[in-house]
Amino acid sequence: MSVYGQYCPLALASEILCNRWTLLVVRELLDGSTGFNEIGRGLPLMSRSLLSRRLRDLQTTGLVSHQAGPRGTAGAYHLTDAGRALGPVVRAIAVWGQKWIEEEPSLEKIDVRFLMWDMRRNVRPVDALPPRFTVLFHFADAPDGLREHWLVFDSGEVDLCYVDPGHEVDVHLETDLRTMTQVWMGWRDLDEAVRNEDIAATGSAAHISSMRDWLGLSGLAGISKRPAHQRVRCAPR
Repeated sequence: MSVYGQYCPLALASEILCNRWTLLVVRELLDGSTGFNEIGRGLPLMSRSLLSRRLRDLQTTGLVSHQAGPRGTAGAYHLTDAGRALGPVVRAIAVWGQKWIEEEPSLEKIDVRFLMWDMRRNVRPVDALPPRFTVLFHFADAPDGLREHWLVFDSGEVDLCYVDPGHEVDVHLETDLRTMTQVWMGWRDLDEAVRNEDIAATGSAAHISSMRDWLGLSGLAGISKRPAHQRVRCAPR
């Protein structure tokens, strides 16, 4: 942990929050993840040992508490009052990033596991869907073993499967990672991508026409980008 040697509250907060991955761990907890593996699914490039260390750090500082589970289980992590108070802070940073940071470098190497996990926790079960509704995503440019993903809407819950769950597929979407990410983040219009067949959708016409309702978009998709000449740039990945 970096120590700045200042009484400034910003410096003190930075000592706690500005270690690599820390804010993203907090983001996962704010988004409702509680189990170690569940938190890890939202951070697929973070090593499990580092995740364990960061969770211990957050417990030590008083931002996270750990509730032991039944013997042989990992238990659950929960934000304390101080941790939950970071919600508006994390949201404000994310909004700033959506508005001001040039997105192009982030599209050069997309982690399909994070994209699908982010979609899974933001898609919206709607009344017009059947009791069980299955969507198959096929990404031709994803790594071997990660090209197909299934979202299963069942009784108000949504599950993400990396292997065929054996259900009848209601909608089949074929696209590439760049297009899906652009649409999901609000950087490209969904209807335009479907119309241009950059997203090839097959299945019930009614379900496809209502895709905007059940697919939804990222919680940041409504934040407009600043003009290109005003944006800041991250280093290429």
